[in-house]
Amino acid sequence: MQTKTLAAALVAAMTLSMAGASLAQSPTRAAGSDTAASKPAGERASAHGMRGHRGPGNPVDALARFDTDNDGRISRTEAQAGQDAMQARRDAKRAERGTRGDAARAEAPRSEGARSAEARGERAKAGPGGPRGHAGRGFDLVANFDAIDTNRDGYLTRSELRTWHTAKAAERRAEGERRFDTMFREADLNGDGKLSRVEVTEKMPRLADRFAWLDENRDGFLSREELQAGRPQR
Repeated sequence: MQTKTLAAALVAAMTLSMAGASLAQSPTRAAGSDTAASKPAGERASAHGMRGHRGPGNPVDALARFDTDNDGRISRTEAQAGQDAMQARRDAKRAERGTRGDAARAEAPRSEGARSAEARGERAKAGPGGPRGHAGRGFDLVANFDAIDTNRDGYLTRSELRTWHTAKAAERRAEGERRFDTMFREADLNGDGKLSRVEVTEKMPRLADRFAWLDENRDGFLSREELQAGRPQR
């Protein structure tokens, strides 16, 4: 009984000490908040840094940099020049990464798997999915210029780009749903509308280690809803 009383007293003392420290620091925080609030927009520090200096955060407004003559629209020539510049930057970064990778491989001992891949003439993959092409990275204004330019005036405006981007996003979601349905049906070997651990191990081995995590209702199966909950929303 005496031990329990001492433990309770110790916990109470620690709680009071922490509360006092918090009260002592709160004026400082308030003063800091007032200072931040008094700064002009663009100078306020946020949890992600100085957002005011990072430029637009959505893909449509990010294309404003293509409008080099600042007339509020993008011509075909500006679209071509902008994409050429982006491609040049990507090529330069890829070359830089390749140079760093070559240096690292020269310094580090090569594994048997790497030597075998080189002997077969296989190229190293860039990331889990291998090298990625331009498709899917964003807007291809040159290839889709006429489709985006709905009023056929030879220029792309913000509203036209937004409309096209929204339509393409819907198409990508629909295509993703079709692929998901196909994969689910192929994995559902007995056609009962849910996936057992055996089915997942055989048809979706990458999910096997996370089976228990994904099985939220703990019934020993993965439903469509449980799998879809973990899919990225685009």
